[in-house]
Order: sequence, then structure tokens, then C-alpha cells
Amino acid sequence: MLQATMGFVEVILLVTGVLFIAKSMFLYARRTKDWSGVAVMVIKRVGMDAHEYRWYRFGVSCFVVGVIVRIVNMIFWPQL
Repeated sequence: MLQATMGFVEVILLVTGVLFIAKSMFLYARRTKDWSGVAVMVIKRVGMDAHEYRWYRFGVSCFVVGVIVRIVNMIFWPQL
């Protein structure tokens, strides 16, 4: 039961993180009208406002916690 719950939480956190990061990128691109800057966001710093950065930071946090849950899930319940 716990293994299934951990797997579900893992997927939810990873998908939520990716969606929040995509939302922050979309908000940045819509505000600046610089759609090519979205590809640069991952590599170098761009000028995001507080609202966009909040979505980006929350998305990265969810994604990192999802990866940690994945590692814990793989340690305690390895798939053979």
C-alpha cells in the first residue's frame, strides 16, 4: 500500500513541478514577448518578475522533492 502511494506521490510531484515551470516560462514569454528567451531560461538568468519567479521556484521545489521521493522509492522497493 505504501509503495503504491509513494509511486503516486512521485508522479504527482514530478508532473506538478514540470507544469509549474512551464507556466512560469509561459508567463515570462507572454510578458516580454520574447518567445526565444524561454529556451535560454534554463541556461542563464533572465529578468523574471516576482510572480513568474514564484511559479518557477515552486516548480523546481516540487520537481526536486519528486526526485527525492523517487530515490527513496527505489531504495526501499527496488523493481527487480
